[in-house]
Amino acid sequence: MPQTRTNKEATVEQLTAKLSGAESVYLTDLTGLDVEQVTRLRSQLYAESVECHVVKNTLTRFAIEKAGLPDLGSYLDGPTALVIAQEPVAPAKVLVDFSNQNDDKPSIKGGLLTGAIIAPEQVQELAKLPSREELLARAVGGIAAPITGLVFALSGVLSKMVRVVAAVAAQKEAAGGEE
Repeated sequence: MPQTRTNKEATVEQLTAKLSGAESVYLTDLTGLDVEQVTRLRSQLYAESVECHVVKNTLTRFAIEKAGLPDLGSYLDGPTALVIAQEPVAPAKVLVDFSNQNDDKPSIKGGLLTGAIIAPEQVQELAKLPSREELLARAVGGIAAPITGLVFALSGVLSKMVRVVAAVAAQKEAAGGEE
């Protein structure tokens, strides 16, 4: 059943709001996946706080234009699902991993990353990056490493000093006991 103009306008408004607030948008072709696979993909994306929508390409073009994003041109040919996220690496990893496990389905058409168009190869490269949490953990580890080294060095110096003082005290006690 065809959508009414009012429904289409509401869809464009909702999609415009989602696209405007998104850090990354990936375009995929879900052709060749059965309902169970699409459901599994959507649940994996949902677990990463990522939305997946199938919207008519014409309505998507209107929403992209209204959101002030660059024209996706040929990326919006044929069946297209929009994967919309705030974090660029997690959805790329989910899409690439799922595609590798399911005979290269869904195919990744391209996307938008902070308002710039990216090719499918760039999505593949993004999937190889560590997640935001991993990068933060590495940064904190890098910052904490010198501090930890300093603590161990100082504790080593202090323990040596304590042993020397204890040895001197033991010598004086032994010398004091002989007199």
